[in-house]
Amino acid sequence: MFVLLTRMIGVPVSLAMFTPAAMPVVSLSDVVVTATAQPKRDSMTVTIEPAKRIEVKLVMKKGEKATFEWATNGAEVGYNLHGEVPTDPSVKAHIYQRGSSKGEKGSIEAVFDGVHGWSWRNTGEQPVTVTVKASGQFSALKKM
Repeated sequence: MFVLLTRMIGVPVSLAMFTPAAMPVVSLSDVVVTATAQPKRDSMTVTIEPAKRIEVKLVMKKGEKATFEWATNGAEVGYNLHGEVPTDPSVKAHIYQRGSSKGEKGSIEAVFDGVHGWSWRNTGEQPVTVTVKASGQFSALKKM
């Protein structure tokens, strides 16, 4: 053990430091490994025809967090930032924010496993382009 440790750390080590009385006992249940993943980044641009709506969602697990920014090509749209569980209609949708805007910035923390994102409605007479950018803890950004 002395030779192995000397080679690993490159510093001579006293063999007395590794006597059974001096070595702590650690079980595998005491070891916690934490993996810190790099935040995911994604973006998408969609075009909304007049009197139509489009939904774009982040696939997230409960407690995951993401920051976002979305903007139109200058036109105001109605929006609804919400979460839902597409596979379980008994779970009521959670509304984070709603309103009318040309763009918004913010953050979201998923209140349950599911899809969390935006429904935009074009109330104008011309097509509207919306670009959304997200960064954080999510597995996908997708058009619904």
